[in-house]
Parts: sequence; structure tokens; C-alpha cells
Amino acid sequence: MEKENYKFRKYIAVLMVVLSVILVSKVWATEPNRFLINESENIRQPETVHYAKLAQIDGNPQTGNETLDALAFPLSEWGGLMSWKLLRTYYAEKPLDAFQKYEMPANSSKRTRAELDYLLELQRTRTSDELVWCLKLADIYYDPTNINPTNPKYNQNRDNLFYLGRNLGSWYRRENLPQTTELLSRVIHDSMVYMVEFKLKYARPRPYIVEPQLKVEKPLPHGAFPSGHSFGSYVNAELLSRLAPDRRDDLMNSAQEFAWSRELLGVHYPSDSEAGRIWAQDFVKFLFENKQFVKDFEIVKKEWSQKRPK
Repeated sequence: MEKENYKFRKYIAVLMVVLSVILVSKVWATEPNRFLINESENIRQPETVHYAKLAQIDGNPQTGNETLDALAFPLSEWGGLMSWKLLRTYYAEKPLDAFQKYEMPANSSKRTRAELDYLLELQRTRTSDELVWCLKLADIYYDPTNINPTNPKYNQNRDNLFYLGRNLGSWYRRENLPQTTELLSRVIHDSMVYMVEFKLKYARPRPYIVEPQLKVEKPLPHGAFPSGHSFGSYVNAELLSRLAPDRRDDLMNSAQEFAWSRELLGVHYPSDSEAGRIWAQDFVKFLFENKQFVKDFEIVKKEWSQKRPK
């Protein structure tokens, strides 16, 4: 009898261990990734209401300001991003004029002045924690030229693709989703090619060039319009929203973090952020007109059905 009781207790103990492992795994799979940059209470939630207000202000040039309106980001000062112009896309094939119209405000316009005043106010009220947060976000981007697996930064570059969707859960990571990693790398690669073309077309000078009172940590070697962080982040968010429509709000909020952080740094106008958001919608819509993309997207949907916790 004692031997049977011992076996029974042992069986119960093993069963409890197994159940505990299953329960912990389930919780771990659904628990959001806590690797957040903006944990400090000194960091405000990204602002959004200013976009609609600023959009109502006249963006046309003011007479007598021809010199200011002729100011453009000089081609001679472009840095390494110019090499991205040589890249070819995987899926995207629409010309720039296929994207919906979004006018860049003139340098002398009342709207640009209002946007500069907004940036100056952000600079005045920005906390040291917010500055650190913005600088960290600035380093989270995908470099489409880093394609050599032996490069020490290769995996980190691909991990950056997953930061925007970090709150989907710990299952959402590069190592667990090879098909998603490949699709994201190709889509964001394409978006960066388009981003360079947009910036070259508009050659908008950075806000700190137009308004010297804006102080920045490091001047950037390419034009302002649209914001690359905004465009790439919203492309990422729009794509993931097709895979997880129930998390669309979270994903869009994450993209807005990236966009607004660039305004908080003083390196982008709000209209740069808005152009990135609006054109990202078109960009992803156009992707679904490409047969190869649709085929690859279906493969990723299958991967998510297998990996995403129910």
C-alpha cells in the first residue's frame, strides 16, 4: 500500500510540474515584451492633435520671400543614404506620382512658421529623459544595405524590424518568425528606397536650418520631407495591422512614437511626419497589387497562425 501511495504521489508531482510548465509557457507567450524605451514618467505620450490644427494653416509662400523659398537641402551634403538610391525594390513598383497628393509647405509659409514655433516649444519643454528616449529611437531603423550575415550588426539590424510590434508578445521575435523576418526586411527595404526618392524630389531643408534657434544633437545629411522614421514605421505598422487587425491601435501608437520623437528632437517638421504616415498607407496598399508580395504575405499569415498564441 505504501509503495502504491508513493507511486501515486510521484505521479501527481510529475503531473503538477508538467501543468506548471504549460501554464508558464502560455503566460510567457502572451505576456508583452517589457523592453520599452519610454519607461520613465518624465516622457510624455506622443502628441497627435497638433497635426490637424497645423494642417488648417496656409502653406503657400508669402510674397517677398523668394530667397527663403529657394532654400533647399543641397545635394552636395547628402551622406551615405545616397547609396540607397542604387538599390532595386523587391515588390514596390509604383511611380511617386501614384501616391496621394500631400503638399509640402513652403519655407516662408505661415504653416511652416507655426510648425517651427511648435518645435521651439517642444525644445523648451523637453526633459533630459525625453532626449535620451528620442536618441535611442533614432538608432532603431533598418539598413537595407546590411545584408551580409557575417556583419556583426546583421542580426541587430533585423531585430530592429520587430521593435515596433514588441507589444504583440514575446513570441514576436526574429528567431521565432523566419518568414515574417524575410517579408519585413524586403518591405522595409523597398520603403527606404522610396523614402530616398521622396527626399531627393522635395529637398526640404531641415527645420534647424530655417530656424537657427532650434538646437539639435547632430545635423542630418539628407532632406526632411518626408520623415524616414515616420514612413518606415507606419509602413511596418500598416503591414502588421493586416496580420493582427485586433492590435491596430497599439501598432499605430508605436509608429507615432517614432514619428513624434523626430519632432521632439527638432529634426523634422510635423508635416514631415504626416507625409510619412499618409504615404505609408498608399505604399502598403500598392504592395497588395503585387502578385509576388501577395504570395509571400500568405506564407507569413500561415506562419502567424502557427506561432501566434490563440
